[in-house]
Parts: sequence; structure tokens; C-alpha cells
Amino acid sequence: MQSPEPVRFIDVTPFGALTWLGQPGRSPERDVIERLLSMDCLRPVNLRAICVGMSWSMAELAKVLFVLNRSQGVQVDTGRPLRDESGGDALAGLDDDLQTLAEAGQRTLLATSDGLCIAASGWSVEEADAIASGHAVGGEAGNAAQVLTLFFARERVVFCADTRVDLSHPSWVRMARRLLRACGPLGYCPEPA
Repeated sequence: MQSPEPVRFIDVTPFGALTWLGQPGRSPERDVIERLLSMDCLRPVNLRAICVGMSWSMAELAKVLFVLNRSQGVQVDTGRPLRDESGGDALAGLDDDLQTLAEAGQRTLLATSDGLCIAASGWSVEEADAIASGHAVGGEAGNAAQVLTLFFARERVVFCADTRVDLSHPSWVRMARRLLRACGPLGYCPEPA
């Protein structure tokens, strides 16, 4: 009798989230990263369901997962990942994620393309609003030491920090999940109201 195949989880890595969500255009790799981020990370991955949902063959999905695994954009594991505690509110917990990313005394924020501060850590409300408005489309980038842009369906979200942050920290994946739920995947076009 054969032993059952172990249950596998495919986790998006911080590198994978930042690399592929930082691309303004769609690609098969980005589509898979978005799909994985939108799934319940506590359940084993159902590759057949992903193929059906994306209208892909198993070979197409396997090829993209191979590329993502080789580039360290995803990792395959048999252990259950940590629970995402954000609940139903897509943006709940962004402040906590920023605080986790920031080391003692460091300041970070997330701003939308229209200059709205959606989360901040370490700055006063006035400072955060001024920095966020400086990152509006066509605005000045300010004097942040680190600026990363992530692209979603309804928003371009800018991460700013006054000093460099660890790009391999797991909070990047939680933050990417929250922003994807709030802003939608790149290929999503909301219905006109």
C-alpha cells in the first residue's frame, strides 16, 4: 500500500510579493502570485482548481510555478503557514504590518496614487499626510530613503520609509494580501456604478 502524498502548501515569499506586485503589467507569474495571495493560505493548494479558475492547463501552471519556485517567488512546504489575522476588513492590520517592518525609531507609510495616506507608523498625522500627498501621481518623491511601488487594479500603492527596511520580512506577504483584497488584482476592472 502506498503512503498518501503529503499535504503541500505554496507560500508566496516576500520577494515574490514585492517583485511581481511591483510590476505595472500583467504576466503569468503575476497572475499566479495574485491567485495564491487571494487564496486561504491555511488550506492546501488545489492545483486543479487554480487551473480551472485561470483557464490554464496543468502543464501551464506547473511551468509558471517552477519559474516562481526557482526565482524564490514561492516556496513549497508541508507545514501549515501562520494565520493571517486581518479578519474581514481588508485594510485592518496595515498599521501593525508597518510597525512590524519598521525597526525602533524607523518611520514607514503607505500612500495611494492620489496622495491619500492609508497607513503610517512613526510619523504624526500631518507629516504622514504631507509625505503621502507628495507621492501623488506627478508629485515629488520627497526625501524617503526607500520607496517601493505596488500596482493593483484600482490603485498604485507607494511604500515609503525613512531608512531601509528588510525586504525579506514575512509582513510583506500579509500586507500584500490585505492590499490585494482592498484594491483588487491587476486584471480586475470594476463595474461602472
